[in-house]
Amino acid sequence: MILDRYLMRLVLWPTVAGFALLTLLVSAFNAGVLLRDAAYSRIPLENVLTMIGLRDLIAAEVLLPTSLYVGALTTLNQWHRNREAFALYGAGALPTRVARPVWELAVLVCIGVAALSLYARPWAFAEGYRLDAAATRLSAAAMQPDRFYNFGTDVVLSAQFIDRDTQLMRGVFVQRREANQINVIRAETGTIHSAQADARQFVDLGRGVSYSISEAGVADRVTRFAQLVYYADAPATADVENKRRAMPTASLMLMDAPKERAELQWRFCLPIIALLMTLIAVELARAKPGSGPYARFVAGIAIYMIVFNLAAVARTWLENDLVGAFPGMWWVPALTGAFYVVLRQLPTLSMKRPG
Repeated sequence: MILDRYLMRLVLWPTVAGFALLTLLVSAFNAGVLLRDAAYSRIPLENVLTMIGLRDLIAAEVLLPTSLYVGALTTLNQWHRNREAFALYGAGALPTRVARPVWELAVLVCIGVAALSLYARPWAFAEGYRLDAAATRLSAAAMQPDRFYNFGTDVVLSAQFIDRDTQLMRGVFVQRREANQINVIRAETGTIHSAQADARQFVDLGRGVSYSISEAGVADRVTRFAQLVYYADAPATADVENKRRAMPTASLMLMDAPKERAELQWRFCLPIIALLMTLIAVELARAKPGSGPYARFVAGIAIYMIVFNLAAVARTWLENDLVGAFPGMWWVPALTGAFYVVLRQLPTLSMKRPG
């Protein structure tokens, strides 16, 4: 039990540290992308932070097994090179017995990867799509006084004062361009109403004057109104439920289209591949005492890149209907498992297992 806890801590701490570092790097990249996009400057800061968190959650299904793989490969390699492992082997402990706690940790982590892939990632995509749609819609909460904002594609909106409690705008200016005509509106008050379901956003203007200026030589027109409503364009964003990455896993099981089939098989294959790659890392890490760390580490990174690139290729083939539902993507974990078996059965290779 003491040995089990020691080995688990030996692998777990660099895994957690690596995962935290990778998540921080992904967060910094996502923050730079979102804050640089003018569309997201309209939504509250807390929503931007939420979107960064959602994108981190989406990336976690790959970052977590990557951290575990690299953590197991580097720490166990160093452990063998420092002769600690060989002291145990000399005392009669088998390599498989020593590797057992790392296998158990790999199973627990890959169960977490399965939960991320099957449930958390689709939910994060669904929430992200909804926030993306919200970013394209203007709200009084995101506006600043005396600044001009696009409301749809042909309306420009500005307000001299915005009540943050009631979201009521005062001193509203609106310009709308139509064919050979420009409409300029000054209104005392205005309220932007959020779109519900598939409905369009609209701005409700109260007590103002509308100036219709013709560019074709037709007489201009001045109109006073008590209330005037302008609708924004219909949102172009597709329904979240129709986006395959946001679809629940249970719904994907009922779909037979190639792209939906590829998404479903990716969700099931990724945890299996992650587990097998960790088992491979345990085998690769059994270096000879005093040997250099780079050869096995480079080999491990190369194997990791090959396997995950094969998974990406298999997913693309399935999406483009170049392969059927079987073998689909299943040949990638099958090939990875076969490589693991071969690795264990060939002790004369440079990646020799002691014992």
